Amino acid sequence: MQSLKSQDYPYEIKKYAFINYNSNKITIYDTNAYTIFFNKINRVAFKGKGKVNIVHIGDSHIQADYFSGAFRTKIQSFFLGSVSGRGFIFPYKIANTNNPLNYKVSSKGKWSSCSNIQKDINCPLGLSGISVTTKNPDASITIAIKDPEIKGYDFDKLMVFHNFSNKSFKPVIKNAKIKQTTEYPGKGYTLFEFEDNITSITLGFEKTDSSQTNFTLYGLNFDSSDAGIIYHTIGVNGAKVESYLRCKYFTENLSALNPDLVIISLGTNDSYTNVFDSVRFKKQLISLISLIKKASVNTAILFTTPGDNLMKRTYPNQNVKLASCIIKEISKQYNASYWDFYTVMGGFGSIDYWRYEELAYKDYLHYTRKGYEYQTHLFFNAFLKAYDGFTENIKQE
Repeated sequence: MQSLKSQDYPYEIKKYAFINYNSNKITIYDTNAYTIFFNKINRVAFKGKGKVNIVHIGDSHIQADYFSGAFRTKIQSFFLGSVSGRGFIFPYKIANTNNPLNYKVSSKGKWSSCSNIQKDINCPLGLSGISVTTKNPDASITIAIKDPEIKGYDFDKLMVFHNFSNKSFKPVIKNAKIKQTTEYPGKGYTLFEFEDNITSITLGFEKTDSSQTNFTLYGLNFDSSDAGIIYHTIGVNGAKVESYLRCKYFTENLSALNPDLVIISLGTNDSYTNVFDSVRFKKQLISLISLIKKASVNTAILFTTPGDNLMKRTYPNQNVKLASCIIKEISKQYNASYWDFYTVMGGFGSIDYWRYEELAYKDYLHYTRKGYEYQTHLFFNAFLKAYDGFTENIKQE
């Protein structure tokens, strides 16, 4: 195991008495995977070459993209010249749920949706854990990438993840000059390469055969030919670990993103219950690790433990500590890594302090914008300490 010694924070932040700053570190068991990962970051940062793909998977904390979005901004700002593409997104607005603020979505036609939080789903799902389907070949989706925090999210490549069958409409791009279109049914996407860099697309459909009746979208990846770090986010409100195990094309889609680091922020909804099945939770975590390794055997895996919370805004949730302990145990057993946010935020009962300081929302479960930004500060400092530990080891060699 790599030992990360305590260091001064790279970023000075406001200090609170209830935060365990000495525990704010990433505990790494798979040093080989992180060596590869940090080497790739150095290649981008110092040579302007290559790509680094980080995939962050979670629940409502990630769907809104406050925590993950702030981290994306920090990492792409810290390592100069690392802005490459916006990465994987889903047009949540079409599924009648909340959309991140850094891209705009509009649509035409009638759409239905399906989500991995539905226990008895009869629709196949991809990496995003959510899908939208239309039976109208004249339907369309328009997405504009607009992040006020970072400039440079124009793209010249687009991966459209969708269903492949004889009954599926063919996806087309209506508002850009196409250089090349290539289908990759084995990984579940069609790749569009454009003549110029653009900031928005309108996805339409062609009915090339009378047997074609529908089109199902699983997500989109906005990429560019530039070197840099891409931070993909996948989140579904209410998702548990088992939710992503229901996704038929999870492995194929994840493999297509070629992840160097997969961050898993799950466990909140799993432990938000009167009866927490710790044995089942452990088995599901192991299954999720297996799916990730199947997609990319050398990928570094980083778990973040769930935060302290009150059930129904009233009762302290005793299950969170157990869920966090299981995540740490599985990380060690299966050669992954973890960031123990539960301990860092203050442990059992700390959600009251977070609420008092206006870091937590009034449901005592989610965080305010200020809270998510503070969580990001903590996480990024832990990340930089891990990175510094890696670069120090390189200097000693």
